[in-house]
Parts: sequence; C-alpha cells; structure tokens
Amino acid sequence: MWDDCSGSRERAAASQVQRRVREQYGERETVSRRVRYVLRSFVDWGVLKETPEKGIYTPGLSRAINRVELIAWLVEAFLHAHPNGSVALRTVLDSTSLFPFRLRPVPADHLAAVSGQLEVLRHSLDDELIILKGC
Repeated sequence: MWDDCSGSRERAAASQVQRRVREQYGERETVSRRVRYVLRSFVDWGVLKETPEKGIYTPGLSRAINRVELIAWLVEAFLHAHPNGSVALRTVLDSTSLFPFRLRPVPADHLAAVSGQLEVLRHSLDDELIILKGC
C-alpha cells in the first residue's frame, strides 16, 4: 500500500487506497465516501500524516505491542479473518493488516500457552503455523 512510483515504501495516495477498496467492495459512492472518512480519521488519530502534496499520506505514529496476551488476542482476530484459520506466525507478525500496530516477535508456543484458542504446527525447521482450535 505504501509504494509510490519510485518504489519507496513511505507514501500512499488516497486515489490508490480508493482504487483498492473499490476493487474489493464495488464502484459505489458510499464506498468512496467511507474511504475518505477512514483516511481522515487516520490523520486525526496521527497514524497517517498529510504531505504538502494533496491526497498523499505518509505513515505516522505506530504503536508497539509488547504484552503477550494482547499479541495473542490480535493473532486470534487475524486468524478469524483469514479464510482457513491458519497461517505462518511470521506472516501474522509482519502483516500490514494489523496497521498501525507493531507486534514484537513471540514464540508460537508462548502464544498458544496464553491463549486457549491457538495451536501450533511446526511446518519445517524454522516455520511455525499458528492455527485456531477447531479449524
């Protein structure tokens, strides 16, 4: 999302955000209006910053999440939104969909220990899948 023409990962255009959301939800005026409202809210909250160029934003504040219980809760929420309820832990921790949060690396076993809803499956020597129980 943060790519610009030069390949920099520090800028996003409102038009780019609009296009991506309309691709998913359709070409309706209500979709475009809501995207504008969300972008405005992000600026008001400080997680996006406006640039001198109209309609161009840069990342603002991000919140580091260090509490394992909160990280486990966010991982659970991420997995509920994921189609098959399982994904590589590294994918979750690095996901842009958890914007504006930065999750500290936590061993999958530790997340499963604090959450009654998560299980761990070792996929290879250093790849762990995190799975919602019952999926």
